[in-house]
Amino acid sequence: MVMLHGAGATAAFAEQQTGWAARGRADGFAVVLPEGTPRDATTAPAFRLNPQLWNDGSGRGHVARRGVDDVGFIAALVERLAREHGIDRRRVWLTGFSNGGSLAFRVAAERPDLVAALAPVAGHCWVEPGRLRPAVPLLHLAGGADPLNPVAGGEVETPWGHREYHPPVRRSVERWVVASGGQGVSLYRDDAGIEWAVGEGCDAASVRQAVIPGLGHVWPGGPRLLPERLVGKASRLLPGTDAILEFFRTRARPS
Repeated sequence: MVMLHGAGATAAFAEQQTGWAARGRADGFAVVLPEGTPRDATTAPAFRLNPQLWNDGSGRGHVARRGVDDVGFIAALVERLAREHGIDRRRVWLTGFSNGGSLAFRVAAERPDLVAALAPVAGHCWVEPGRLRPAVPLLHLAGGADPLNPVAGGEVETPWGHREYHPPVRRSVERWVVASGGQGVSLYRDDAGIEWAVGEGCDAASVRQAVIPGLGHVWPGGPRLLPERLVGKASRLLPGTDAILEFFRTRARPS
């Protein structure tokens, strides 16, 4: 399982948010937490002054200006791990938070042959995926009170003082449904108040999205590690790591 950190963060920060490494040790699967590209490679990464980013297809940041090939990087990383450590190529699961979640979307869109299942959190599918062959099952988690990725979309101010437009959260799952051969989404609210969008008629893929009420730009069920004024509130309504692992367990690419 590959976990991609958010903009400005590190692998250690992502592990503190999610607890994936401990879960992998307990449950017997490999967890990989790679690092993005800092603005200045000669100094240590720092959230505000030297943020690490992923080139997620949105055209944002120093990684886009430099044309950093993060899709190629993740593909090469998976191939090396398979070759050197014998991981199961049919069970490569991909998740990420925020900018890392957006790169997870891009990797699965451009290399669907690589990914058995996809679970971005608080990120967008900035790219327009073509027909996914094979289809890639998707679980997309988003916060209903996320100030950096508003459910309805709109202009936001980033922690680095930039203003930029973010599309509605629903657009990402709608894109994935179309790319998976589906015709639309059905909507419902569960007993906990979580709003679900479920793909209809998708080609051998489960496609679903959960919008968690009250959750800000924070990993679901995890700690809030940045100021509330920047990211909003934490929520334990849906433990993200548990939900994603349950979704991943039965997912494998066809032989």
